[in-house]
Amino acid sequence: MRYGIILALCFSACCAAQNRNEPLLIVQKGKYGYIDHEGKVVIRPQFIWADDFWHGLATAYVCGRAVSVDTSGNLLPFRTAIDGQLKPREAGEKSGFIDASGQFRIAPIFDEVLPFSEGLAAVRDGEKWGFIDTSGHLVISPKFKAAYYFREGVSAVESDAGDVLIDTSGKVLASGFNVTELVAEGRVPATRKEKSGYLDLLGKIAIPLVYDGVMAFSEGLAAVEKGNVWGYVNRDGKVIIPLEFDRAGQFSSGLAPVKLGKHTGFINKNGDFAFSLQFDNAPGFLTGDEESGLFIAPSDVSRFWTADGRFGYVNTSGRVIWGPVKGSPDHPPLFGWSDEDKDRSCEGVSAQTRAMIAGFPE
Repeated sequence: MRYGIILALCFSACCAAQNRNEPLLIVQKGKYGYIDHEGKVVIRPQFIWADDFWHGLATAYVCGRAVSVDTSGNLLPFRTAIDGQLKPREAGEKSGFIDASGQFRIAPIFDEVLPFSEGLAAVRDGEKWGFIDTSGHLVISPKFKAAYYFREGVSAVESDAGDVLIDTSGKVLASGFNVTELVAEGRVPATRKEKSGYLDLLGKIAIPLVYDGVMAFSEGLAAVEKGNVWGYVNRDGKVIIPLEFDRAGQFSSGLAPVKLGKHTGFINKNGDFAFSLQFDNAPGFLTGDEESGLFIAPSDVSRFWTADGRFGYVNTSGRVIWGPVKGSPDHPPLFGWSDEDKDRSCEGVSAQTRAMIAGFPE
């Protein structure tokens, strides 16, 4: 089931774009730094890895430590969680949740946990998954083969009988569907027998399953595919923008990335190109949602990548404010930092800064 994978990525550092007033992550000559939304460098590229700003701070890897960076480029002790947020943390072979102070608010008694969404978190006890609330109480007992996240009061889970849609009480709303995209605007993207459409939040079919592919709703429209061409429907299933594009993305800030033949760019809600831009991939003008951290709120910049792997930022006016250049923000090494990485992360760091970082709490 792709639903859990998509959301897990949206909670990760490099999948979240930035708020309108926070610096944008760049890579220049192999070093990570930041620009403002006009394209001016505001924190010089100096880190061997860093991530996006979120609520005023970003994370960078310096002298073998994860540290926080403020918007002026100052290094601070690593922020474990945002105030009011509970964050997963392992302790030995068990997992629980810590608060902004780094202390466990929910004891590490579970075999595996996922981040909270809409006040509930999926937890694994043995071989089965259930859900707890922010007090650590089991709200839905562990009985699923897999569980993911709640969105608009529903969640897709895997039961012994197959994929099902549940509400926050654990009641099964629908079964026999595969939920592959984010639930949004009261519509649940769903697939059955290789055809896709949308359910409502009660588990009833709202838009018939007649498409070869569907995306999540945003700004009242959703991209749908039939016969290798894409267009857009509204929440009632009416085709608003004809199915004629080779690729289509989500609307945000009134614009959506599309490809039509060799022509790529962003269209408006009339289906007309607002501006052209040469790219191979562009997620659109989406950023992280304040409450959930999901990749769903409007932004004034979009990342884009060209066919040869160059990276850039474009604003809603169609002006490229960065790039496209070699060097794209990436995640830290999947298997951890090597001793060579640790040494390299300290190159050019003053003795005073090294001592300060060494004094940061673990």
